[in-house]
Parts: sequence; C-alpha cells; structure tokens
Amino acid sequence: MILKSGLALQGFLVDVPAMNQSGFQAGGAQSLSRPILLVDDGLRRVYVHRRGMVAGEPQDVRSVERTIEFKQRSPVSGDEIQVVGDILSVSDFNEYARRYITIRSHDGPIEIVQGITELNARYAKLEALKSKPSYKWDMRVSTRSIRPETFQRIFRQRIDQNDLDARLMVVRFFMESERYRAAEDELTRAIRTFPELEDMKSQLSTLVAFQGERLLDEAERRGRAGQPAFARQVYSNFPMDAVGRQMRERVKIAIEELDASDQGVADLLQSLRQDLSQIADPGPNVERVIKEIETGLSASTVARLNDYARFKGAVNTPVENRVALAIAGWLMGPGSGEQNLVVAGSLVQVRDLVAEYLGSANLVRRQEILEELKGIEGSQIEYVAKLIEFLEPVKDWPEGAADGKIAGYYRIGKLAEANADGDAPEPMLTEQPDYVIQLPPEYDPRREYPCLVVLPPPNAHPELEMTWWAGEVDAAMGYRTGHAMRNGYIVVSPKWGRPTQHAYEFTPREHDNVLRALRHAMRHASIDADRVFIAGHGEGATAAWDIALSHPDLWAGLVCVNAEPSKTIAHYYPNARHVPMYLVMGEASGPKPPLVRMGAVLDNHMEVRNDVTVVMYRGRGREDFYEEIPELFDWLNVPTHVRKEIPTELDAVTMRKGDQFFWWLELGPLKPAVDINPILWDQEPRKRSGKIDGLIGGGNQIRVNGPSDSYVVWLRPDMGVDLSKQIVLRSGSSPQHIDFDRGLETILEDTRRRADRKRPYWMRISVP
Repeated sequence: MILKSGLALQGFLVDVPAMNQSGFQAGGAQSLSRPILLVDDGLRRVYVHRRGMVAGEPQDVRSVERTIEFKQRSPVSGDEIQVVGDILSVSDFNEYARRYITIRSHDGPIEIVQGITELNARYAKLEALKSKPSYKWDMRVSTRSIRPETFQRIFRQRIDQNDLDARLMVVRFFMESERYRAAEDELTRAIRTFPELEDMKSQLSTLVAFQGERLLDEAERRGRAGQPAFARQVYSNFPMDAVGRQMRERVKIAIEELDASDQGVADLLQSLRQDLSQIADPGPNVERVIKEIETGLSASTVARLNDYARFKGAVNTPVENRVALAIAGWLMGPGSGEQNLVVAGSLVQVRDLVAEYLGSANLVRRQEILEELKGIEGSQIEYVAKLIEFLEPVKDWPEGAADGKIAGYYRIGKLAEANADGDAPEPMLTEQPDYVIQLPPEYDPRREYPCLVVLPPPNAHPELEMTWWAGEVDAAMGYRTGHAMRNGYIVVSPKWGRPTQHAYEFTPREHDNVLRALRHAMRHASIDADRVFIAGHGEGATAAWDIALSHPDLWAGLVCVNAEPSKTIAHYYPNARHVPMYLVMGEASGPKPPLVRMGAVLDNHMEVRNDVTVVMYRGRGREDFYEEIPELFDWLNVPTHVRKEIPTELDAVTMRKGDQFFWWLELGPLKPAVDINPILWDQEPRKRSGKIDGLIGGGNQIRVNGPSDSYVVWLRPDMGVDLSKQIVLRSGSSPQHIDFDRGLETILEDTRRRADRKRPYWMRISVP
C-alpha cells in the first residue's frame, strides 16, 4: 500500500472505525465517518487515515518471506500478559533461542523465560515458556535488533547441520534479512560440508555484489546529505575486482559525476577571476566578496551562481554586469537579476551591517546600524530580505562550548561545564539556554541542514537522547556515526526540566527552555527553518507533542516514542492539521493499553486533513524502539514533510499563557476564561480552549478574532497582501487603515528575536 507521502506499508489490511477502545467511544455513523486503516506486518500495527493518507487502492502482493519455526516449551495455559511494565533487565539469547526478561509488576519484579518460536526476515516471535507460574505472552521484536552472530549460534544448535535443505534455509534467511556477510559465511560453510553444492560458489559473488550495493547506497545517501568527501572515499576504495561490470560502471559514473561537479566549480571560479581582472578598479567590497566566493563555492553553494553561469563568456553582456550577477547571486541567491556592479558592491556592506545587527545585543549599536543603512544604496527591504536568507550563522559558538574530542559537538549553558578537557568555561554576561548540539560530518555553514530538536525525559541527560538519534562516537574517526549523521541532520537536545523533575508539567517555562535552545542554535548553526522536527522519548515525547501543537507554525513534523497525551494535548487537536505526526508505542504499554487510555485523543488527531501515523509494536511495553529508527528517517526525509506555508486563513486554539503566536497573529494577554494554569489543571472546574480566527481576504482586507483584547499582526509580501497599498485591518467594529513605511527595523528585529531567516516579517501592526 502506497501512502500519499510516497512511503509504502506492507501487511494484512483491516479497516477499523475508530482507535478508541475505552468502552465510551462513539458508535454508529460517527465512527464510520472516519475510517482508519490498520496495517499489520507481524511486527507492528500501523494506523493511518484511509482517505486522508492512502494513495489509490492497496495492491495484493504475494509475500516471499519464509518462516522458520523453533519448537519451544510453550505453556498450554497461564495468565495472559496484556500490559507490560517497565523492563528491568534483558539477557542475550542463548544457543537455544531463549532469554530471560525481568519486568516490573505491582507485586514486584517478574522474571520470564522467552523463546523464539517463529522467525522471518522482519521479526522474531517470542513467547513466554513454561515456568512456575506460567504466562501467555506473544511479543514481537525486529530481526535487525538481534545480532547476526546470535542467529548463527542459534542455527548451529537448533538446525540439523547434516540437513542440506535446512542449511540452505539459513542462507536464505540471512539474504532476505539483508545480512549478506552472514549469508556469505553460511553458504561457504555449507559448500565445504556438501560437495554437491560446488556449483553454488557463483552465488558467493552475488552476495558480495549485494554488500557492494549496500555500500554504494550509503555513499549516495551521504552525497545527498552534503558529505561528498565520504562518498568519494567509498567510491575510491570500492573493491572493483570483486564485483561485476554493471556495478563497476555505477562506481565509475558516480566518480565522474563528483569530478564533473568539482570541475564545474573550478571553471566558474576561473571565469570569475578572468572577468574581475578586466575591471580596472572593482573596489574593496567587490574584491573581498570574490575572495569569499573562491573560499566558499562548492557543490552545495554553486546554485547561487546560476545567473552568472548562464552569462559567463557572453560577449554581448558587459563584464561589469556579469561580475555583478555573480556577487548578487552569492549574496542573495539565484534569480536576483542585479547587474549593477555599484549596487552589488554596496550589497556587501549592507549584508555585513545586517549580520552585525542580528548578532548584536547592544540596542544603541543596533539603532546606529539602522541609520547607517539608510544612506547605503542597495538597502531596500526587498534586498535585505534576500540577504537575510543567505546569511551564514550570525554568531560564533561561545568560548569553551566545543568538545575537544567529538567533531562538531557543542555543549551550551550549564552543560558546557562538562566539556572534554574539564575546564570550566568563562562566565557569560547573558544567560544561555542549556542544550547540546551535534553538527553532521563535513558541516558547511553556507549549506542549510534539517534539524531535529530531541527531548529526553526531564531527569535524563540530553546526551543520552543525542546518542539515540546521532549515534555513538567512533573513536577512530572522532565523530558520531548514527542515523541523524548519515542523513545530514543537525541534532539539538535541550535540558528542559528541573534536575528533580520526573514528569512533564505542561508549563510555559518548559516550552521556553526548548524554544530558546532552538533559537540559540539557529543563530549559531545553519539550520533550515523549514525543516525543523521536534521529537522525544517518554515524558520528553509528551513535551514534544504538546510543544508541537502549541506552536504549529515552527515545525516540519513531530516524532513521539511512548508519549502520554493529557491536559492541553487533548484540547489542541485542531492545531494538529498543520504538523505531520509519527507516534510510536508498545501496544501493551501500561497502565492500560494505549487504545484504551488514549484512544479518544488519537481519534481526534486521526482526521482526514491530518498527516498522522500511529505505530504500535505487538506485545511490547514502554521501550525506546530503536529498531524503528530506519523507518523514522524514511518518514523524516519525505519531501512533503516541511513546514507548511503561511496560511491566509487561521483556525487554531489556545488555552495557556505563552501559546499566543500563530504564524502572522500574535495575541496579547489571554482572557481569564481560557488562560488555564497547567499546574492547577485538576482544580479548574471548566476547561475550554479559545478559538483563534484570522483571514487575509481580497482588497488587502484582514480580519482577526480570538480570546484576547489586543493583537499584533505580522505581514510579509507572500501572504496575499500587497504592501505597496493601504491595508485595512478589522478587529471588532472599528477598522484600521495602515500604510507600510518600508522601514528595516521590523524585519531585522523579527529576525533577530525569532532567528528565522526564511520567513522574516516586514510589517508589524498593533491592535488596538
């Protein structure tokens, strides 16, 4: 089954009317009006909205997976485990495919012996074995979560080594599960044991080719993620003698493409130098930016010079015009069309002043910069908006923040006290948020990177969450090698709770800790503001869910592992249509199964307009579900999972101080009826969210309404308003008529405060 996002789901399909199994769910036509599709792949049960997310009719595809069965001492009767408590310990599997698992229960720890009874390329079915007392428990784990060496040890004990078919079945299992090195080992052993398999030696080269395919796929992934040096190293060291002609040709083409890209950059630079040499007195600003281009031009930034590339060598275009196109493109991106070299040179000065403004905490100096900009050609707001988008990060990392052993790793705020060499950083005059950040390999500040803001539980160190997403540090290479790094993500992990805090409290303070960390990171690292995702585990996932719905204009998507929605999350579901969501949990996580305790909340989120995927692992409790991470990054990398366009019509809700900024509408103090203190949530007799309405209509007419007596309206040209004409703003009965003064203070202050260089607002209107 193909989703509208392009992702595919495979398994048994079942239509369900609702996710709520609490016993109080609505029935009849209301439930049937929101059909949900359940896809059971044996390991997980995935829920999506059929009409909202499925592209076309599901296709019947014959499965070619083979199942291996192991006889185990399964109980005939016993207490069925429907809710799994916290897992206290898990042993490795022994050669009989058994392990010990200890879980917490109301009566204390319970130790259970589990055995693998079914095994295929996707999952292993684990059942509780006979013991005193006996339990019935069907638990599924991903095959890739078990090391191939463990499977080899099990097969050599449980499979008859003199049974040719059984031995070949093991080889097929490793091939289907893409454990090609193990498949090669097992096939080699089988050929030595059974001389009649001599003809199958040719299959060994096929397995080597499969390993080569995986290596090339990784190189291509790294290339797309902005890591061309890694990709080139893979191609250069590829074992060409061990693979066939087709794969050798693929490697050759990949190297040629990298060489062509590098040569294209070199040719552009040579042409630009030649053009510059023909200008008698280009001026210091022009010479300085040309040196900057020579240093920074790469495959990631070469698109900025597309306008120049079209005109380089054109004899009918004056050389000054060509150089101006190159400079304007470098500073403002392709399509600027600026061919006046004087203006292009002045843009360098404007760019530098804008960057200084955005990085300055000195109010007096910022006012001086505004005055200086008024006298410079090229300081029109249209140019300034483009310059802002292509700025490098405006601030340097604080002294003492960099880790001395891990490349691209920084500890900020109080967390910087734990830097690698043990020296305490210099005290800062301004308070900084507490977070850690990991930049991807081959980080280039001139390239934009997607970002993951990952929240640990409040009493856990952010570095634990960082490791889950970015991976362990490879001591030999000096950097992390996890999935976020391989896919080219910047990872930010804030310390958002108090040291003694155990649960998320739904407070504005916690939101502020997360958002301040994100803004601080965006000022210091090259983060693509349109591809910022928020994620978390446990109470961190609950916080991420709440923060995503409270500030839906910030996020490209939400990933939650073991979240527990309550309080405002249950009321903020109208905001969910703006944020794609991926929710992971165990179907047996307690104290009651998820579809019982949170089914009503999930139903409200599972609307036809929403991009919501719910994944439940069969027979599992509250775990970190690391085996899901490849699917998570497939989901994160979907091209449509970007921050939504600014809507011309607002339809959102709020009920808490701090949840007052929604795209272009900022609310003043909330009315008492909807301003609920989350700490006193249970004492509030009536909990009601306030509805926010806003509309940008024809004729520059804007209407706003919401649970506040005052508002601030923020505008930019791509929102359906014409800033060259008078704007009519209605809130209540008296309209306001406003003209745009084309000043720079609003756009610069908004960018400085929010650190969003993609969507700075040009105009600010206060109501009343």
